[in-house]
Amino acid sequence: MTSLSLRGVRGGVGTSSLLAAVGHALESLGERVLLIDMCPENLLRLHFNLPAADTGGWARAMLDGEDWHAQAWSLKPTLQVLPYGQLADDESDEIERHLRADPLLWTRRQGSLARDYDWLLFDLPQRLPGHAAIGPCLLPIRVAEADAACHVLLHQQASDAPLLVNRFDPASQLQRDFLLIWRQAYAGQILPLTVHADEALREALAFRQPVGQYATDSLAAQDVLSLATWCLTRRGELA
Repeated sequence: MTSLSLRGVRGGVGTSSLLAAVGHALESLGERVLLIDMCPENLLRLHFNLPAADTGGWARAMLDGEDWHAQAWSLKPTLQVLPYGQLADDESDEIERHLRADPLLWTRRQGSLARDYDWLLFDLPQRLPGHAAIGPCLLPIRVAEADAACHVLLHQQASDAPLLVNRFDPASQLQRDFLLIWRQAYAGQILPLTVHADEALREALAFRQPVGQYATDSLAAQDVLSLATWCLTRRGELA
């Protein structure tokens, strides 16, 4: 089993939409996938048409003393999603304190899931270090947009994790310049592909579907399929 996480260099760079799309793409390539929402906003479920009124999820189950694994929704035989759950701010703070006190919690949970899935995909919050303590992760990918804010934050956040550029617009001179600088500065970290800016990604969320399901032939869907293929190749190289 392989774990992959997406975490934005800053908020609003499209990590949840991207994670939903990657999960759908990996499943379409024959992999068994579980997507896990680690963000208190609890938005990942919306990409898979789960009932907006449903409050269940792994964090909600922890507070209520219920079985966290039973909160997963089966979308297909080989594709499941585990929501975070609907929590008040003080309840999310309680979960954060619990995860900080027990940083190996998700390591143990990963072990219990190993036989059932080929991939665990984690949607990580930008902050909340307890929520980001997910255990072993072969591909801890940072997500950035080619803009000034991400450029500054990349300098401030020292990391050797892989870096993926999302919502890239090749018509933008500024974005092309940032991408060129990053390819020179982070040559060993930046992924050899980008996910292009594509209205289909925004439309897909409005239609409550991953982009590969909503618009199979869109540029974003093809980019994500290439990303999923890269993940499979990278898994083989690192295994």
